[in-house]
Amino acid sequence: MRVSRGVALLLVVVLRAHPAAAQDDRGATVAGGVAATNMQSTTTVSLSGAFEYRLGPVVGLEVEAMLVPTLKAPFPEQPLTIQSAATGLPSIVQIFPSPLLTNLDGRMVVFTNAVRLRVPTGRGPIEPIFVAGGGAASVRHTADLVYSIPILVTPPVGVPIPPPSLRTISQHVTASEVNLALTIGGGVSIRATRRVSVDADLRMLRLMGAADRNVGRFGVSARYIF
Repeated sequence: MRVSRGVALLLVVVLRAHPAAAQDDRGATVAGGVAATNMQSTTTVSLSGAFEYRLGPVVGLEVEAMLVPTLKAPFPEQPLTIQSAATGLPSIVQIFPSPLLTNLDGRMVVFTNAVRLRVPTGRGPIEPIFVAGGGAASVRHTADLVYSIPILVTPPVGVPIPPPSLRTISQHVTASEVNLALTIGGGVSIRATRRVSVDADLRMLRLMGAADRNVGRFGVSARYIF
């Protein structure tokens, strides 16, 4: 709530400060960028593409798609289950030694709609920018589940029972989810030419799911102004 009120207050102040320029600088822009994205203490590269329609020199509406092609974040915590042969229902299984997850991988795709605010300073080609909005995030985790099960042997009568040996099993597992994604951030836009600018910004995404997670992104992008 405080973030929404702050963005609304900034919008009102900027619009009042530039009422005469509200009819200028309308049009569309497209942007492509690369960033360092951090999720659950793991950092990887992400790619993004955006389309913005400028309502004036200050306010724009932006649609952005972000792809994290390689996601090394921890696998969601889920109990190991098998299907009971007697009832056909899943049941939790306790295994010793404990199962291990190896070869963690995955990907994340985020689509957001946001309000993009530029604050004209009148001091050269550099403008502060602020972004706030929301959308949806599709997160997919993959891993190899490695666990051991005992091999029981029934010896003939009178023969000592040998200790059970272990058989190691590896199984590829996946987990997918779609979450609400909220985003807020800011940075600077540097006008390189009349139609090209370079943006550098820092954004925070909040993934609202069974377990809320924060995603931080710092990147640069090139923007073309039609």
